[in-house]
Amino acid sequence: MRKAPLAIALLLAGLVVLTWAAQLQIWPRLSGLPNYGVGLPEVEYGVHPVDRETYGESYFFMSKLDDGTTTFATVFITNMGPGSNNTSMDLAVCEPNGKSYWDRIQFKHGQTQAATDHMDVQLDTSRVWGRFPNFNVKLDVGKVAVDFKYRATLPGFAINSGRVVYGSPEDYYTNFVIIPRAEVTGSVRSPTGTRQVKGFGYSDHGRVTMMPHKYSRRWYSLRCFHPQYTLNMLEFTVPQEWGGRTVPMITFAKGDKIIYAGDTYTLKPSEWQTDPTYGIKWPKRFDFVLDRPGLARVEGFYTVARTVEVVNVLDRMSFLERQIAGFFAKSYVYRFLANVKAKVTWPDGSTDTFESPAVSEVLEIK
Repeated sequence: MRKAPLAIALLLAGLVVLTWAAQLQIWPRLSGLPNYGVGLPEVEYGVHPVDRETYGESYFFMSKLDDGTTTFATVFITNMGPGSNNTSMDLAVCEPNGKSYWDRIQFKHGQTQAATDHMDVQLDTSRVWGRFPNFNVKLDVGKVAVDFKYRATLPGFAINSGRVVYGSPEDYYTNFVIIPRAEVTGSVRSPTGTRQVKGFGYSDHGRVTMMPHKYSRRWYSLRCFHPQYTLNMLEFTVPQEWGGRTVPMITFAKGDKIIYAGDTYTLKPSEWQTDPTYGIKWPKRFDFVLDRPGLARVEGFYTVARTVEVVNVLDRMSFLERQIAGFFAKSYVYRFLANVKAKVTWPDGSTDTFESPAVSEVLEIK
């Protein structure tokens, strides 16, 4: 008889978890809101200010350049902290010799000019702007700078509404892949000098109305630019209070055609490593299967080849931001060069294989 109260308690706890998890809507089609597939209207490239303290909106640009350089840039607009629509931009230049350079600039309320109907955010002499398929990224962040032209070779996309909804319609995270693949040309400046470069790039645009630790815990991403194939993956895990589910997103393309952009695939991490500095565990290998009858089956894996950067996000914040964010959670970003090996099976039974270097990231929020 003593076990009955425990069993009832466990059952009730399970029902509570299921109730919360049931309120999580991953990439739903939402009544009254536009819903998108491949090809985004221009308005989704602009900013969407929300009158809420926990609102944040970001543009992320990544480039993998032919000389071995990788760059990571974020333009972030937020209401967190004093004032609204506070803007910051950060840029990391990871060079082929293994050295990484980073800098960040913050702007006060009123210094940012941003369009809401297309991409155009101006911060002093820095700016990101354009219309599909031509975009420009000109960021001067102190010790590092880029002046890039992105020519998108694939259209942007969102899965249904592009939102993950946490219970209330006002609590959400969105992601719009505005540039799954682009040809990148321009210049990079770092303490080693200025040089002309070319290569490939990726960009996405997201907004959120919640504190990061409330909507996500761990993120995995892959950006693979083979001469013939594009393979991008982005997925994160929600906190246990929302059921600990995975939020997946994948793009697979051949040439200038997206074969599949959606959320149906499997990704299995393995060969876990432990960072001796922060104690974070991260996987060295990821096995994946994308199986869409009538479109393609893609199966393979990617492995970490080299760490290019490890970021303690709190270290890259201002003193005030550290006090606010550090009270709730700590975040760590691991950026890697990776190698992809995959086999493609087409509906007619023909097959192809490809291998390609890639860039991957792991983000851990604790």
